[in-house]
Amino acid sequence: MDKILLRWAQALCNVTTMLDYSSKRKRTTMRKLILLGIYTVFAISCETGEFNLDNPDVEDFVNLIKSGKYDYYEKGEDGEDLWLLMPNFNEHHISSLLEFSKDTTHIDLFPVNPISSLPPYPNDRQYQILGECLLWTIEGIRNGSGYGSLVPYLIDTSKKEYPKSLNGEKILVVRDLYLSWWSNFKDKNWKDIGALDGSNYKWR
Repeated sequence: MDKILLRWAQALCNVTTMLDYSSKRKRTTMRKLILLGIYTVFAISCETGEFNLDNPDVEDFVNLIKSGKYDYYEKGEDGEDLWLLMPNFNEHHISSLLEFSKDTTHIDLFPVNPISSLPPYPNDRQYQILGECLLWTIEGIRNGSGYGSLVPYLIDTSKKEYPKSLNGEKILVVRDLYLSWWSNFKDKNWKDIGALDGSNYKWR
């Protein structure tokens, strides 16, 4: 992209020289075309920027997930898509993940545990919830596996005979548990103490 911009700069210099011999009207038109070209180059560079799985930015990840444009897959022998890859998040990403976990937008795709054969959402809904999935990601950082459990959704075990999945309101309650956990233990033994310990909530 730097080389492209350099070419545009060189072209701008050449055209500017040529414009010295052109009419005022032509100069105005050419300047507009040049500005349009530069704007186009910058727009393309923004759209084609690669997401870095090894050094992920949480906000970029969330935006890609919400827009349905996150398409970083594990590939099969023939190049086919197998499953969405989880970025290499670590403890330095937890605060940002917590911040974005207040978003209970319904989403269609999120990286899931590749060893699971279960659907990525509970029986009573056909979608995932962004905030729930981000909390699940934090749980995966805590347990060291990268995945919070087999599937990225919570259940309420208060009714033993029929554990229920959580709606957006309940997920925000669980988020408060994670906020408290991180506030109390981030400088201590945060890996050894679960945010949901002692609650009725658990990861499926």
